Amino acid sequence: MPLKVILADDHPLVLVGGALALRNAHVDVVGEAKAADELLAMLADRPCDVVITDFLMPSDRQDDGFALLDTIAEKYPNLAVIVLTMINRPAALQSMLARGARGIVDKRAPMDELAVAAKAVRDGETYLSETLLDILNDADDNSVAMPGAPLSPREKEVIRAFVNGMSLQQIADREGKSVKTISRQKRDAMRKLGVDHDSLLGDYVRDHGLL
Repeated sequence: MPLKVILADDHPLVLVGGALALRNAHVDVVGEAKAADELLAMLADRPCDVVITDFLMPSDRQDDGFALLDTIAEKYPNLAVIVLTMINRPAALQSMLARGARGIVDKRAPMDELAVAAKAVRDGETYLSETLLDILNDADDNSVAMPGAPLSPREKEVIRAFVNGMSLQQIADREGKSVKTISRQKRDAMRKLGVDHDSLLGDYVRDHGLL
């Protein structure tokens, strides 16, 4: 079945360009919203797999930003959400992830990245634009812990390979990903497991049968 996406942004050029890029990548855009309240109305009657939404869309109801992420997470806990934003502050990005966003795409990135991100989060991955990966990797000492959150299939595979002796570069080469992406997946997995050191990671994986 085709991947179904609802796209939301208050800028017409972003909405039109983003929808075109998604359709060109064989993604079914089932809705296009210009405001948070319009997005929430669409979610109520249009089934979709992924929502791609601007973080800040002007609204009289003040229900965009973190409030919008909280509302979607509460009403549609299994829905994959990607935030489209120009915000690059580490604390804000970490808060988006902690509030349930499975992906964050930099608005300055090519529109083609929207389809890549949508397919990644549909498959259980966490997706971040390369520019945002750099920012979060540099700020990882202050990363938000997420103990108890389930590992994605990709995170499990990265952890297994790392514990079995592969370097991040070797994993990246095997997976066809950048080292920064693999590093991020490893660090996300460690935060979910509540582990803060590589040696403890190996013990945890072996103790819990993740090898």
